[in-house]
Amino acid sequence: MPGEGEGSKTYKYIVVLLGIASVLMAAATVYVMGVVSLNYGAGLAIVGLANNGGLVNSTAANIPLISSEIGALHSAMDEIYVLALISFAMLGVSFVLYTGRAARHAAFTRRYTLLHTVLTLIYAGLLYLVLSSISISYTSLYFLSLFAAIAVAIAIDAYLEVSIHINYGTGRVRNRGTLRIEPDAPYSNLLNLRDTVFSKLQGEVRIVDKHFNSGALSNLYRLLETNMRGIKRLEVLASGEMLDAKFSDNYTDFKNELNAAGIELNFMLMSSGNATEQHERFIFDDSRAYKIPPLNIINRKSEHIVPLSISEARRRFNALSKDATKYENYVVKQARGPAP
Repeated sequence: MPGEGEGSKTYKYIVVLLGIASVLMAAATVYVMGVVSLNYGAGLAIVGLANNGGLVNSTAANIPLISSEIGALHSAMDEIYVLALISFAMLGVSFVLYTGRAARHAAFTRRYTLLHTVLTLIYAGLLYLVLSSISISYTSLYFLSLFAAIAVAIAIDAYLEVSIHINYGTGRVRNRGTLRIEPDAPYSNLLNLRDTVFSKLQGEVRIVDKHFNSGALSNLYRLLETNMRGIKRLEVLASGEMLDAKFSDNYTDFKNELNAAGIELNFMLMSSGNATEQHERFIFDDSRAYKIPPLNIINRKSEHIVPLSISEARRRFNALSKDATKYENYVVKQARGPAP
């Protein structure tokens, strides 16, 4: 995955390990189900033969004990069916956690992590009840692997729960410091945006905003003008559908001023398909990322400027830029007109 951070990779590997542990528990459920079914069937056969007088006295003497075990085996089979449902649910939850790893601190991830934790504890408790009611050797490599899988799953669930609560708490503190845009104070909004967000951007700055136009150019320059020395490269992904008649001239002036300040500008247009699907606007540098309103009305739209995962912002930008066209090439293509 392009631009995937170390935290995201660690989470991915941990969730994969959780999935493997869930697979082992599901396989163990099927195995125990087979063992119990065989013992149950054998017990019924022995009791049936005894009732028909087909057993020797030494075996017939054990019939009361065998009969009592049949009842326990029948209860164990019912419990194993529940175990099977739980183990397959754990597999499904592991898959959801893996596919949703990009948003690992989102609310739905917290819910699914808690669900897997509860299912794992129920599975361990119910498995203990089943195994304690039947005669089976627990020292085989198969069962040792099962117990290890349960321990690993519980440990991972505990780690994820703690990690999520820590990040959630940090996120709540961060969210208290987010910036709200008030539509009736456009001038103050620009000043606050510049001082709290755009003045902190450093190095390579990237923006995704399909509503980019001349108004966005003007606002962006006003937001960055006090921080020109901290930025080395500016990349913008926009949509050709929003460009106005004066954009070309404004873009040339904007680019020349950035070049004079030592900032390289790379302005690109998303493919039509990507532009249609991309609804969020965001900006990020090497260490921070923010969701933002459209830059052409960034100081007038009632909205919050909120932090965003830097790895997710980088991943999305890289994916969109693969099919993008440099603005200069777009201008040349438009001047040539449609192909005959």
